[in-house]
Amino acid sequence: MRAILRPTSRPPKEDMQPFIIEQSLIKQLSTESDLDLQKRAHAYRINCLAGLMSARHGWLGASFSSMELLTCIYHRFIVDPTKTITQRASLHISKGHAAMAQYAVLSALGCFESAKLLTYKQFGGLPAHCDRKVPGVDSDSGSLGQGLSKAIGTAISNQAAGRRFPVFALIGDGELQEGQVFEALLSLKKLRPWGCIPIIDRNFLQSDSQTAEIKDADDWAVVFKGIGLSVIEINGHNIGEIHQAIDRLLDGNEPGIIIAHTIKGSGSSKTAMPNDTQRRKGVWHGKIPDAVEYREIVEELLKQIDKPALNNAWVEHKRLPEAAQTTDSAVCPENNIRVSTGAAFTQALLELAGNDSDVYVLDADLEKSCQLTEIATAFGNRYLEIGISEQDMCSIAAGLALTGRIAVVNTYAAFFKRSLDQVFSCITEKVPVIFAGHYAGIDYFTDGKSHQALNDIGLMRSLGNIEIYEPIDADNTREVLCHVIELMKHEIRENGCCRPAYIRLHRTPGDNFYADPFVADEPVIFTSGSEIIAENLLFTSGPHMLEVACSASEILAEEGIPLDLAAVVHFSDEKKQLKDLLGAAKRVFVLEDHRRETGLGSFISGIGKISPVSIGVRDYTQSSLSLQEMLAHHQLDAETVCAVVRKVASCSHHQ
Repeated sequence: MRAILRPTSRPPKEDMQPFIIEQSLIKQLSTESDLDLQKRAHAYRINCLAGLMSARHGWLGASFSSMELLTCIYHRFIVDPTKTITQRASLHISKGHAAMAQYAVLSALGCFESAKLLTYKQFGGLPAHCDRKVPGVDSDSGSLGQGLSKAIGTAISNQAAGRRFPVFALIGDGELQEGQVFEALLSLKKLRPWGCIPIIDRNFLQSDSQTAEIKDADDWAVVFKGIGLSVIEINGHNIGEIHQAIDRLLDGNEPGIIIAHTIKGSGSSKTAMPNDTQRRKGVWHGKIPDAVEYREIVEELLKQIDKPALNNAWVEHKRLPEAAQTTDSAVCPENNIRVSTGAAFTQALLELAGNDSDVYVLDADLEKSCQLTEIATAFGNRYLEIGISEQDMCSIAAGLALTGRIAVVNTYAAFFKRSLDQVFSCITEKVPVIFAGHYAGIDYFTDGKSHQALNDIGLMRSLGNIEIYEPIDADNTREVLCHVIELMKHEIRENGCCRPAYIRLHRTPGDNFYADPFVADEPVIFTSGSEIIAENLLFTSGPHMLEVACSASEILAEEGIPLDLAAVVHFSDEKKQLKDLLGAAKRVFVLEDHRRETGLGSFISGIGKISPVSIGVRDYTQSSLSLQEMLAHHQLDAETVCAVVRKVASCSHHQ
């Protein structure tokens, strides 16, 4: 068994502690006039920023963009969010990236202590996206496009019960690319529930680029009017205009929609991004300020609030000792460069298909996250940015593949749930589509259950007739992609059709395990060095679970307990090699960062006669700030594996 090199941590970084305006100070800010609420919005921006700074992660642009909208909705219509949703007006934030902005408002209104804002994205703290576990939050978000439908359902229920409460849905303009939004708009026109008010946060930017450069309408007002909705366009940073527009729709007889023109990152001259921001230059979508920028932003916001008590609190805060902050990123030993399988996939795609006119690459507004920018440049017209439209993207890929092209579809693994029917169609049509599921598994720990794919293998396996792969490291990823492309081309030449493929990819850099060339259907075997072969055999897949398994095997070897490992890269056993391994094993275990019901364990159970002892994910969780924390929660660490093997090995009648 080869040794595993461990990453070293970066040294602590001296930085300012985030500044929070306490509830007692916020209460000193009046809410009587529109100007008063404008000042409140700036105070909420400061507290929102504190949460982002504490996590060193999050979405400043989306949060700052919607702050006046949230401030007006809560202070003028919801007022007491501690009441249940059936006792007051409600709000469904469909653009879930603005969660931290909502948390800042809810804290000020007494839903939880202001100190909790500093727990953003921490395990057990405030989740990455809006979550009903947080007092005052009316619905979960994260996967875009669902908020308006939920608002319509809530409004229908209110109307049936005789409750006359407004129901708001806050929608991003990039989010309009999701097909469900249009379904909901047509439902709104047809069903006409009283008090349902969709508001479009129209900042003309999505992620780091203009919506017009991704996918946009020339005039949304014309589109909405064509549906049959009453349309009101306002300045989304003007409290008075927001309030008046909502009142007009509530007083009217027709279903309507508000287009709120905003500036992404509004509130500070440093973070505000103009509507004509150039392609890929919208840095404040997810950027976190450094110490100097943070001070400048806070002081600019305080100046606009103009409240001596808040200024004094800031002065006192700056006198506090600086906090030692650490980062979860790792510095790699020079002799063990760690590369994620996701990054390796896109580099391999560039190398293997950069000049191949038959290979097209599609993306759903995750170009930077999936590290596709270099591919976008190199592929030219063969790179298609489809925007936030996963179903559309998968079917466009099918259309390309029907003509003999190979289409490589890229999005987060979790978002393929939105397009399973489209994947199924590719399967039944037997077309060459490669579905690249990025950010799979629990190593995508920062963004919570809506973005974390813990059931993707099972979902794809349930469709049948699709090849499923999970590479174990960078070299293995390249071999897998090369194999899939060559196999698809061969089958198209021979038969005119082929099976689509799903490749499960990880975000966090992993260890380098690669030793032998990749051969389809053959697992990568790691022996414990014991003379007793296959006494204890553990199946696993993916880079992080294999690393945990290797650590457990090394620990157990020192105790004289052999644990051999079989890393499954291809979820297939046409050559019966996995079946042979199972037949020779005395005890069988499975370790996976996937739900145990339908993932690797289910696959292995269907092959042999021995039922494996399964160690896998048991529940869906919120966000955390470290992989180690997520591993510990799910009990997917070396210590747990060792404990399970010891316990089972001590049983004389294990089956």
